[in-house]
Amino acid sequence: MKLKNSLYMIALGVGGTLLYQQLKNGNIRRVVREMNRTKTKMLEDLEDLM
Repeated sequence: MKLKNSLYMIALGVGGTLLYQQLKNGNIRRVVREMNRTKTKMLEDLEDLM
C-alpha cells in the first residue's frame, strides 16, 4: 500500500510540473482563448438561427 501511495505522489508531482510548464509557456491561455472564441461563435450562430 505504501508503494502505491508513493507512486501516486510521484505521478502527482510530475503532472503538476508539466501543468506549470504549459502555463508558463502560455499554451493554456491559448487553449482557453480558442475555447472562448468557439463558444462565442456558437452563441452568435444560435442567436442568428432564432
